[in-house]
Amino acid sequence: MKRSLFSLLAAFALTIGAAAAQTQPSTPPVGGREHRQGTPEERATRRSQKLTQELGLSADQSSRIKQILLTRDQEMQALRTQGKPAEGASREQFGAQMKANRAKYDAQFKEVLTADQYTKYTQLQKNGRGHGHDGIDKAGKLKAKNGKLKVKQAQS
Repeated sequence: MKRSLFSLLAAFALTIGAAAAQTQPSTPPVGGREHRQGTPEERATRRSQKLTQELGLSADQSSRIKQILLTRDQEMQALRTQGKPAEGASREQFGAQMKANRAKYDAQFKEVLTADQYTKYTQLQKNGRGHGHDGIDKAGKLKAKNGKLKVKQAQS
């Protein structure tokens, strides 16, 4: 009797332990991937708020930028859901289409922003700050900021 009760309790404890180990706390993503989270509307709002702060945009500029970002995010989400180039298109053609989209939206930004703001915007894009890629260059290597490498520590 004691033996079966002990076995039952041990099995119960193992089951509870395994179930508890599977649940993970909800933590924000690491590595600056906030631009991929949320709906296009949420991303456009976050991004326009960030640009408003960094570029000193007026209320009118901010709302126009938000609309441009929303349109761009919706279009990019549609392309991503396809997951591959259009029927018969090569990877290079798909890349060219993406580059053309980028140029189109950059031209719209240029119409809304002042010359100084646009210069600062392009500098932010070049540094990767505009896309949440702080610390990583286009080759995927860490960049030094103020002479120091930015190192992220693991959360425990």
